[in-house]
Amino acid sequence: MSKKLLIIISLLCIVISLSACGKNGAPTMPPPEDMSGIPGDVMVPDASATSTSESEASTETTEPENSVESTDNDANSTATNTPTNNQAGANSRSADPPANNTPSQQPATSTPTQPPATSNPTPVKPTYTEADYQAIINEIKAYGLAKGFIWEESYTFEQGHQYYGRPNLERDGYDGVISRLKLHCDKIATDVGICYFKVVKHIYEGNTEFVVLYD
Repeated sequence: MSKKLLIIISLLCIVISLSACGKNGAPTMPPPEDMSGIPGDVMVPDASATSTSESEASTETTEPENSVESTDNDANSTATNTPTNNQAGANSRSADPPANNTPSQQPATSTPTQPPATSNPTPVKPTYTEADYQAIINEIKAYGLAKGFIWEESYTFEQGHQYYGRPNLERDGYDGVISRLKLHCDKIATDVGICYFKVVKHIYEGNTEFVVLYD
C-alpha cells in the first residue's frame, strides 16, 4: 500500500471521527448553582467555538485529498500533453529537409591540354655549288674513259648530240645523279660501242640536270 493511500485513509478516519463527535452534540453545561464548585482557572468550553473548530478541521482534512487528486490530474494532463522523446525526434526529423537532397557539386577537373600538333618539318633542300657539279662530271668522265670512250670537250647540249636520260639533283640527289649517269654509259657501250662522249650540266625549269652526250 502506497504512502499516499495511507495518508488519504488516515484523513478519512479523522473526518469520520470528527463528524461522529458533531452528531453527539456539545457537552451540556452544568447548572448555574453547580458552577460555584468549578475551579476559577478551569474554562468552560464554548459550544460555538467547538463547532467552528470542528468545521475548520473538516475543511483541513478534506483539502489534502482534493490537492492530491488535483496533483494527480495535473501530472496526467502534463504526461498526456507532453510528446514523447520519440515523437519529438520524429517531428524534428520530418521538419528538417533531408540533407541528401542537395546535389553535391563535383570538384572541377582540369582538362589536360593537348600538346600542339607538330607538323612534319619541310625537308631542307641541299644546296650545291659549282664544285659539286664539277665533281659529278669528273667522276662520270673517269667512268667512261675506263670503258674506252673518247672524251670530246667541244660537245654542247645545243648541238643536238645523242644522249640518254636527264637526271637532276633536285629529284635524284647527288648520289642518284651519279648512279644514273653510269647506267647511261653502260647502255651506250652496249648499244653503240666505243664512241666520243661528254657529260654536261643543263638547267631546265629550275632543275639542275646532267646529260651524257655521245656520237
